[in-house]
Amino acid sequence: MKKELKRKAVHLTGLIVPIVYTYFDRDFTLSFLIVALVVFVVFEPIRLDSKLREEVKKALKLYIKVEDFERVIEEITRSHERSRIGAHIYFVLGALVVVWFFPDYAVGVITVTVVSDALASLIGRFGKVRIGKKSLEGFFAYFISALLILSSLNYPFAPLIALIGALTELASIPPDDNLTCQIAMGFSAYIFKSIAF
Repeated sequence: MKKELKRKAVHLTGLIVPIVYTYFDRDFTLSFLIVALVVFVVFEPIRLDSKLREEVKKALKLYIKVEDFERVIEEITRSHERSRIGAHIYFVLGALVVVWFFPDYAVGVITVTVVSDALASLIGRFGKVRIGKKSLEGFFAYFISALLILSSLNYPFAPLIALIGALTELASIPPDDNLTCQIAMGFSAYIFKSIAF
């Protein structure tokens, strides 16, 4: 549980994106996300390959202690992420897609992806009704928190968008729910608005 709390604390740093979008404009936020994505993609091979990591450290003559940093990364990384692309890359890519294609819904969708996913994961660990690797309790935690967030932002069709987000998270649609939930909610919000208005 301690490990999961650390992971979710890092996960909550994703709220920087809706904050940036709220206080700056869309173009600035897109630039911010593109830079973040490039940095993550450049460093991802180093994270995944221990030999490459050691070579980079030697090449840069980094003789400072990096073991503590590496230990933290190990603690917050899930086992399946140690051999494949990390959730942080999918999150930034999803946020980029939403800000680019569905800018009217970006703040809510990204906030839900950060907050509701964290709540679903934490509450789901205590869930009694299992649905595959997830739980019914986690599903409701996602849905209710998403509904509250989207409703507070006065989004039309907030219950439907929240439900789609919760179902997408529950289904664990590949490659990663940090990407698919954002796209599913952004696209559905856009479609609902188009049909209604």
